Amino acid sequence: MNLTSLQLLNRSLDERQLIWTIRFLFGISILLIIALSYSYHTINQELIHYSERVDHTQRTLIILEKTTSKFYQTIYHGRTYLLLRDEANKRAILENIRELNPLMDELDSLITPPPLNRRVKELDATMDQLYERTHVYWTDSTYSTNRQEQEALLREASVLIEQANRIINDLNKAETKLMHNRMQSRDNYKQQVYRYNWVIMLVALVFLSSSFILLDRELRRNNLYRIELENKVENLNRSNSELEQFAYVASHDLQEPLRKIQSFSDRLLLKHRHQLKDDALIMLDKINESAQRMQLLINDLLAFSRLVNPGYKAQQVDLNEVLEEVKNNLSETIKEQNAVIISAELPSLEAYPVQMTQLFQNLISNSIKYSKPEVSPRIAISYRLVGGAEIPDIKPAHKDLQFHRIEFADNGIGFSPEYAEKIFVIFQRLHGRDEFEGTGIGLAICRRVISNHNGYIIAEGQEGKGARFFIYLPLQPFIS
Repeated sequence: MNLTSLQLLNRSLDERQLIWTIRFLFGISILLIIALSYSYHTINQELIHYSERVDHTQRTLIILEKTTSKFYQTIYHGRTYLLLRDEANKRAILENIRELNPLMDELDSLITPPPLNRRVKELDATMDQLYERTHVYWTDSTYSTNRQEQEALLREASVLIEQANRIINDLNKAETKLMHNRMQSRDNYKQQVYRYNWVIMLVALVFLSSSFILLDRELRRNNLYRIELENKVENLNRSNSELEQFAYVASHDLQEPLRKIQSFSDRLLLKHRHQLKDDALIMLDKINESAQRMQLLINDLLAFSRLVNPGYKAQQVDLNEVLEEVKNNLSETIKEQNAVIISAELPSLEAYPVQMTQLFQNLISNSIKYSKPEVSPRIAISYRLVGGAEIPDIKPAHKDLQFHRIEFADNGIGFSPEYAEKIFVIFQRLHGRDEFEGTGIGLAICRRVISNHNGYIIAEGQEGKGARFFIYLPLQPFIS
């Protein structure tokens, strides 16, 4: 499948759209992934928080269960001691009390919500009160142990024990409910974490797939573009080869018969001028003029064809030195026409030196040639650095490059704006040969030189108000 030039242009436009599409997709994907990652982080933090709360509640329930167990053991051994007054139960009571105190302290530190913490403090106070009321019976062996006092003690202890049991039951219910709620919240956030994992994966998959499809499409188009480019390069090489063959024919085969025409015409005039009539002499003069013009056209064609393949390498060229060389080459014409050339400081760049000299010489001699009668030619050369986007009709691939902009402005006869492109066509003339000499190839050579340097040349003019030529040469050379 071959692409036409229009399709290649459309491809460039599609390429710009593709770049912005990929940038848009990339930006959206980054924003979505950041937002989802932030949400995922928040949910994960909540999951960690509730997991820690669940562990905390489990620890609280375990401590509460141990506290309840020690409390009941203390009550059991206390009641047994009141009946038996034995040392074994006494030791068991004291041991359980020693273990109960740190459990109550830990319970107080674990249960922090104010309502529940107050209940823990009530439980601690109730146990302290129970201890203060009963400890004398197992710490003082001489204390009275009559039946009535024991019954009174048991009644008081039963009230305190019942109060402690209620508080313990309330704490157990509250912590169990809290445990259920926290586990439910933990499980809910765990499910959300799983969902967000899938969402992030799907978002990444969608945008990666989209980018892959777009890049695959572009690679396929690039392959077609490469094939078309190879075909065009092959055609261009063939055309250049044919042009070189033509140059050879023009320099040898065409010039030989032309020289014979001129030679025989000159001999005829030299030997038989007095025998020829006036109209025959006029025809011979026209033959000579035509032969000379043909010679000039062939020489110009040869000069133009040599620009296709310069045969030498590009090198660093100082355009100020090029300008001075051109001034020396045109010194007689400049002096004769009283021309004034004003130039700004010009840059150095990588170029073909001979071609740069041809470019400057053609532009300056063109301005001098097309000057106004009885007005001294004035040529102003200015320079500045510009971005590719400032150049009209620039190739899309060159828009991000920087260019040297060199302007040649003169005060000559100018030309109509509608001929701004026509003047660069080979052998195109806006004026008759009787008005201005030349073959009309000078500006075509200028465009060829600029093309060889991957630059641009633009002409602007108005009749009677002079002409301006804008030269754009890339800052970073890519001459091949």
